[in-house]
Amino acid sequence: MKKALILYWHGLGDVIMLTPHMRYLYNKGYKIDLMCRDIVRKSHLLDHCPYVNELIEIESPWRDREGKLRTPRGFTEQAVSNTVMFERMSLGYHWSGMSPHNKQKHEGYHKIDMTSAELGVELKDKQLEIFISEEAERKALDYIKEDFIFRHTVAGCHPYHNWDAGEWIRENLPPYRIINAIDLKSKFDDINVAFALARRAKHRVLVSSVFVYACEAMGCTIDAVNYGRAHDRYQGPLNQSLLLHIREGEKWIK
Repeated sequence: MKKALILYWHGLGDVIMLTPHMRYLYNKGYKIDLMCRDIVRKSHLLDHCPYVNELIEIESPWRDREGKLRTPRGFTEQAVSNTVMFERMSLGYHWSGMSPHNKQKHEGYHKIDMTSAELGVELKDKQLEIFISEEAERKALDYIKEDFIFRHTVAGCHPYHNWDAGEWIRENLPPYRIINAIDLKSKFDDINVAFALARRAKHRVLVSSVFVYACEAMGCTIDAVNYGRAHDRYQGPLNQSLLLHIREGEKWIK
């Protein structure tokens, strides 16, 4: 197959939104080397993705290795460094593209469309994908067999989305056991185990995060989702019917 190189320094949810573009290139005969942050490798998000040949680790232009936000100057320097590396490497590929997410046209302009514009890829199929192995499915099945609620209401990198959903869950959902995504991180290295659990759950209560996009990829309804900022709702699922209730800031809008 031909070789493609993509520079994509965004988070895990964004990487799921990149899957339609990777699938498009794969169907055109390309196998992809993805320049991405270390969290992509450490999460095992793409371990079983057939479109990817290799993950090439780059340093985040958004945060340093301790997780602290970079200064604007630091961001610029690291972004330039990553771009120079990409341009040098791209000479050895049949196709190359980068998506820094700079082409935000208007509030309702979805990240998938922004990525398409930056990569020069015109998508007809925008279906998201995740890649859960049989082993991840088995671990999820072994972890819990009773009915449960899947909860992810603490967004580590974006705390403005955080939501103390306990009261809402008690008032609106059955008294099932609650599985917190944040607890799963210490139990399973592979984030796909958490995805498998989210799919098996009877109910899902989330904040804007990778789990929203994973649920969209799996076609799972989300009982409630919280967005800390109004414009972030426009980066949510393309299939809005999956969201049963939407909380924006401290107001319910659906």
